[in-house]
Amino acid sequence: MTQAIIDKNDYLTINKEGLDFVKIAISTTNMDAKNLDDINRVLKDEFTLKNLSKNKQIHSNIVNKIDKTNIGQIIDGDAIITNEKNVPLVILTADCVPVILVDTENKAVGLAHAGWRGTYGKICEETLKSMQENYNTNPENVIAIIGPSIGSCCYEVSYDLIDKFEKLLPNADEKIYEIRDEKYYLNLWEVNTQILKEFGVLKSNIINMNICTSCNCDRFFSYRKHEKTPKRIGTFIEIK
Repeated sequence: MTQAIIDKNDYLTINKEGLDFVKIAISTTNMDAKNLDDINRVLKDEFTLKNLSKNKQIHSNIVNKIDKTNIGQIIDGDAIITNEKNVPLVILTADCVPVILVDTENKAVGLAHAGWRGTYGKICEETLKSMQENYNTNPENVIAIIGPSIGSCCYEVSYDLIDKFEKLLPNADEKIYEIRDEKYYLNLWEVNTQILKEFGVLKSNIINMNICTSCNCDRFFSYRKHEKTPKRIGTFIEIK
């Protein structure tokens, strides 16, 4: 299957077989996704923004389902799922990992905000479990996209955190951290990839965009590089 990252300046989108029933947008620094005026300026012609639904993100592994009863509500949690058409979902990040999950068979979608805490809580697995329970999702039919976030090139952490993740994933088949100049760098992209694969998502269906927000802070907001900026990248998805 072919895939391509399409740069529309204000946002990126993904073109891949199986994603034709969804709209995806990942904002650049041309839009602060915490600012509704900015969102409207950039996406008003692309997304059904009157139905925009999101979480109050709390670095948890809580998954919220959006259906006809709660469209537009803001609920505590860090993952969000739906199978409703014309209901855009968004998560906000600025170094944390945004993960897009698309059930190509049952036409359902999910977004996960995977900082180190959410990743340690296996938020991607929790999101897939919720999609299984609510939409009969088979992980083998899921396309997962790992969006712009801090890479192991830049994400320096303590050894204690490395140790926690090694114990979390004792059977990882790829290295989840690097050591350079006696410093430890965690690879959240690979950790989330391992969690997705362990739950049954096919390796061929996991797209890592390989965009480090810290290295590319001219185009993406980075909490570390931009001195704890309040501005955020928005990862949006909507079923057509």
